[in-house]
Amino acid sequence: MASARTGNSVTDWPGRPQVIRILAALTVLGVVLAGVGLSLPRFVSSGDEDAVERKLVTSRATDFAVTYNTYDVADVADYQKRLKSLLTSEYNEQFVGVTNAVFEALTDKKQQSGEAKVLAVAIDAIDKDSAEALVAVDASITNTDNAAAVVRRFRWKVFFAKDNGKWLVSNFESVAAVTAETAAPSATPTPQPTASGDEK
Repeated sequence: MASARTGNSVTDWPGRPQVIRILAALTVLGVVLAGVGLSLPRFVSSGDEDAVERKLVTSRATDFAVTYNTYDVADVADYQKRLKSLLTSEYNEQFVGVTNAVFEALTDKKQQSGEAKVLAVAIDAIDKDSAEALVAVDASITNTDNAAAVVRRFRWKVFFAKDNGKWLVSNFESVAAVTAETAAPSATPTPQPTASGDEK
């Protein structure tokens, strides 16, 4: 005669402890893998990387345009110091030489430039270590000839080189305006600090 089965068939199943251990191990493994996944670096596609670099160049072009058009000829040292971090070392040497000469010539006119406003920046070309950007910027100029600020618009092509992972201005040049100036021209042209790419 067969012995009677006693107890609950599920809870008394001999394999139950092993299944519980396996489930617990899988749960722990899942938590570990989730943590590793969060800590893994994000790999961006080449398209994403290009977009990031374009934003960096646009930001650097904006910083350069605003800083370049904010000065007082009475304080050339401050002007040169503020621009130094935005320029390649080679271009900074040229810039210092030019501004020393131009600011000295403008000292009697007490010229100042401020209220610089970047109207637009467009990336014309970019690769892994160089870029070109088109920049339109307005600035208000005052001097002994023009006590009231005269707004002037500048259009530049700015060249960049990547140095130790940082985009720096390596040169710039003026580009011809394609539309009429919106600001009223001054009766007498006002001198402006002249680097290789500045308008006169």
